[in-house]
Amino acid sequence: MYKNKVKYMITKRQKEVLDFIKTYSKDKGYAPSLEEIQKRFKLASVSTAHFHVSKLKKTGYLEKLENRARSISISKKEPLVKIPLLGVIAAGQPIEAIENKESIVVPKNKLPRATEVYALRVQGDSMIDENINDGDTILIKKQNTAENGEKVVALLNGNEATLKTFYKERGYIRLQPANKNYQPIIVKRGQDFSLQGVLFDVIKTSETIQPLQTFVLPSKKDFQERGSTHDYLNKVYNGDIMHVLKDLPDNSVDMIFGDPDYNVGIKYGSNNYTRNFEDYINWYIELTKESMRVLKTDGNLFMMNYPQQNAHLRVKYLDLQFPHINEYVWVYNTNVGHTPKRFTTAHRSILHVRKSDDNKFFKDEVALPYKNPTDRRIRQNLANGSKGRMPYSWFEFNLVKNVSKEKTYHACQIPQKLTEMLIKATTKPKDIVLVLFGGSGAEIDVCKNLNRQFISAEIDKKYCDIINTRLANGFIAPEHKLFRGRKRIEN
Repeated sequence: MYKNKVKYMITKRQKEVLDFIKTYSKDKGYAPSLEEIQKRFKLASVSTAHFHVSKLKKTGYLEKLENRARSISISKKEPLVKIPLLGVIAAGQPIEAIENKESIVVPKNKLPRATEVYALRVQGDSMIDENINDGDTILIKKQNTAENGEKVVALLNGNEATLKTFYKERGYIRLQPANKNYQPIIVKRGQDFSLQGVLFDVIKTSETIQPLQTFVLPSKKDFQERGSTHDYLNKVYNGDIMHVLKDLPDNSVDMIFGDPDYNVGIKYGSNNYTRNFEDYINWYIELTKESMRVLKTDGNLFMMNYPQQNAHLRVKYLDLQFPHINEYVWVYNTNVGHTPKRFTTAHRSILHVRKSDDNKFFKDEVALPYKNPTDRRIRQNLANGSKGRMPYSWFEFNLVKNVSKEKTYHACQIPQKLTEMLIKATTKPKDIVLVLFGGSGAEIDVCKNLNRQFISAEIDKKYCDIINTRLANGFIAPEHKLFRGRKRIEN
């Protein structure tokens, strides 16, 4: 006999925070402050504590007391409703429906009135362009009709369930995926087909699995025996990335992006990597050696740096070990750095290194529209299934400007469109991306939005705070922006 299990729309850590607030309030007669919550759970910042509390308020576990210094209160209403979690639904090829004896608790205000509802767990990636990913939970209104353009749960052949967008065409029904790698399902008259319901909400996996704290690196040890990649997944470590690299096993990550500090002797808090140029190059080579060791055979490594640094890396190491190297150029506009003695430098070098010529590469994910689609040869390419032309070996993306709403007080932010292109070209959802330097969290944020797993470290604690609050909130906190309105924020 099955026992009903109840799953809540809050994370394990949020449940711990809720229990702490309940115990604290019972013992003292008032709720803890955000600072006390941060201290109790050793959170990265007060912003992270605020995120947990906001989530608990949103789900009805807590309520806010107006005009009170300690405005947190345990909700007396807790307007939550338990609905059945019936099993797994395919967002891909149809699969046999799997029924479980589970439930999920959701806020009452999420549910439509006077309608029977249920939940399903998504399996597959055919709806990723609608931001419905593998592992997400969907909420369904039970009904047997749908309007064109609605996302539906359909049952094929009596037991094969799938999630697709519904279109009733002339003489048939089209179940349309939201992923160009999948073909639509055509249901003709007379086929065994029924509608089981219409989607009305999605509970994102990211609401439950994203890291909401800075992880401290374990003490240094003998690295003769490597650790587990799984232990590092979806975590940001406050410490030296070399420590993480040396603990990762061989051939364990799908893609690596490195954007090391370009300048020699720069300190990060009380830390600095190198003291002179020779030390820098030696460190850079050791960093790349460890990176190539953990990279899978079909993986891709991208190292961004000044052309001089990358030239030394190639001549002294890479060209001696790896035959499959390409060099790209990132070009950008700039209004600084002008000098009467030379032309203005407005580019960076990107080394693309592969262990073999059988590396993962997904052209159609990054293909650009043909500039002359009426050309005879291009028409033939399109007829053969080509999605467009490949980007050239120079990429034009503007710098993240100081006045941009996305600009943090981090000194150097790489445009997200650039790293998004590299990640899309060389990985698929759930692949592991190693971001060597966390920085402002821009590359990690791209991984999160593209449903890639990540591993990263950041040596400077204040930048760890930026990353964690950015992941938790889904945006850059005001205190971490370079400008608030017209005023520069000092760090």
